[in-house]
Amino acid sequence: MNKLYLSQRFIFSLIVLCFVFGNSFSSLLAKESDNIHEKPQLIDPDNHRIYFSYVLGAARGQIPEKNLELVDSVLFAQSTIYQVAPLPNGNLNLGQFEFEYRFKDKFRFFAENRTVSDAGDYKDIMRFREYQKRVGVGYFHPIFKFLSIGVSIRDANIKQDFRSDYLNLYKYENSLIFSTPNVQSQLRTKGWVPGIHIEIKPLRWFEIHLGRMYYNMGGDLSRSAFNFIPTTSGLLYAPMFVQSDFIYSGVQDKFDVVFRYSTWFATKWGYTRDNVNLKFNQYYMTTLDYQTSILMSALGRRSSAKIDFDSINFTVEFSKSFGEDAF
Repeated sequence: MNKLYLSQRFIFSLIVLCFVFGNSFSSLLAKESDNIHEKPQLIDPDNHRIYFSYVLGAARGQIPEKNLELVDSVLFAQSTIYQVAPLPNGNLNLGQFEFEYRFKDKFRFFAENRTVSDAGDYKDIMRFREYQKRVGVGYFHPIFKFLSIGVSIRDANIKQDFRSDYLNLYKYENSLIFSTPNVQSQLRTKGWVPGIHIEIKPLRWFEIHLGRMYYNMGGDLSRSAFNFIPTTSGLLYAPMFVQSDFIYSGVQDKFDVVFRYSTWFATKWGYTRDNVNLKFNQYYMTTLDYQTSILMSALGRRSSAKIDFDSINFTVEFSKSFGEDAF
């Protein structure tokens, strides 16, 4: 796994954001009756509370097109491949909107919308974007007043879109051949995602959240590539189409340190790690070369790819209680 890299732009934006929030809320909270720093003791949870959060993250990782593109290119050309431009294994941006409703802090409803996209130097020629929507419920049982253990279940819908317009250089029969593939890939998967969680609240203004979600879902992948290869005998047009079913399995680990400045505002500093494998069940490839199509289809049924990335996150959270007199 490559070491996580934070861009200078992200660090600068984060510092400015913290500075603005710090100055704005320091003067505001001094006048508010809900300044929880003045009341460090833990209190009973609200009957009803809703949360709105936005997560900003800087990530680095690997997406499945790296392995697929290398295998397809080598077998298709039946030659040695040289990368003129690197494949998509680098910097990513993460943004996530979250909505949550809690009853007595035990019963919870989640709605989350996450987007992961390219942030590297080659994002103009290799465009990757993942959309992940999750809706679910959870139950958190207080073991002690400062410690809760929870379980959750989410209905997840994941879409990945990838497009590549970079240049390859092949060595074929002692000759060098330029190839400019136009690759488009779409990955779709959905299913139920269970999770386990731990929340530690030693102080009213300080919390630690740990969570793990388990993916085991079916999906389908479609890829198309159109290679235009100049040769001594003219321009060779080489299309390629791939269709496959797969199993999307793995885990997502999340760690957050929470600072609550008031009953309605908090920030989180956290870390997220996605470690997922794609195991192909039915892999069909079609090209102008019938033997290559058969070979790739046979090998693809036993092949796999990996989605592996981690991110450092900064979250802004607003919340509001209501219905306190109803119970």
